[in-house]
Amino acid sequence: MKQFIPTKVFYEAEVLDYEMGIGLLDKYSAKGIQTIEIKNHNKIPILRDLPDSEFLKMKRYLILGVRKTLRLIPNNRSADYIVPFTSSGCTAMCLYCYLLCTFFKGSYLRIFVNREAMINMIRKKANQLNDNTIFELGSNSDMVLENTITGNLNWAIEEFAGIKKATATLATKFSMVDDLLNLDHNGHTQIRISVNPNYLIKKVEIGTSSLMERIEAANKLFTAGYRVGLNIAPIILIEEWQTMYTELFKTLKQELKSELKKQLFLEIIFMTYGYANQTINSAALPGTLEIFDRELMKPKGRGKYCYKPDVIREAKDFVIGLINRYLPYASISYIV
Repeated sequence: MKQFIPTKVFYEAEVLDYEMGIGLLDKYSAKGIQTIEIKNHNKIPILRDLPDSEFLKMKRYLILGVRKTLRLIPNNRSADYIVPFTSSGCTAMCLYCYLLCTFFKGSYLRIFVNREAMINMIRKKANQLNDNTIFELGSNSDMVLENTITGNLNWAIEEFAGIKKATATLATKFSMVDDLLNLDHNGHTQIRISVNPNYLIKKVEIGTSSLMERIEAANKLFTAGYRVGLNIAPIILIEEWQTMYTELFKTLKQELKSELKKQLFLEIIFMTYGYANQTINSAALPGTLEIFDRELMKPKGRGKYCYKPDVIREAKDFVIGLINRYLPYASISYIV
């Protein structure tokens, strides 16, 4: 995939107190890219006031800031703690993006330059605990994508390698992992590759790596000694979904390395969809695939929808059947 080059860079003045902030601003200024100072990365009036139809243009912007709130969030699924880390948002345009429900149009890519404060928080917590602890990085971003801009994932992996009783975990829809393959990770990082049928990747996960690129990335990471899992996520129940997911599992069986399939762990996640998705998709991405089905879904909290319990039960049984047939050695971490 082509490297992301922003069309504009917005930055808080505080980023100039950090080497990374200075370096990124110098890099993009040298390319002739406009840099605009802002007061707060969370509140950018000139972007907030743009119409929803400008969403794709905003996705080409980059925001640089300093993360003010540093805290670990307890979790009981993919990790013990979620870490608000070095980025938020993404350059991709997935039609179901859950960040829209929180940030609305502000789900563009933000990079935070105070990474040392974040890793020190993790190191302190790990030293307080007796058992190995898993820390989720990039829960509201994609660290593999961000790494092509900042190198922060390389840095984090090498930092985790030296922290006793700490494991980093992250999920990605991108395949640009070559820079990770020769790092001394010391077995302290595990990576989950998110997969979906290639039709849904093309039509719904717009701007992400293809299925075969993601599978190739999984094989490379496994060969490099990382623990590798797959996120079957989000499962989207549109017409002929059973056929599409059957083909997905056939492809996984055929293309994943044999030894990887023996140690594979899976996270199964059904789609949640929001009113914000529908509003922005219709304004900025008219004519794209309709993935919201009111007959199959029910309200879930404020402005969100999830599949009805009976729909989930039937679909879950089907997916578990596919796992048992095509990836029988894989373990299922959770289904939600």
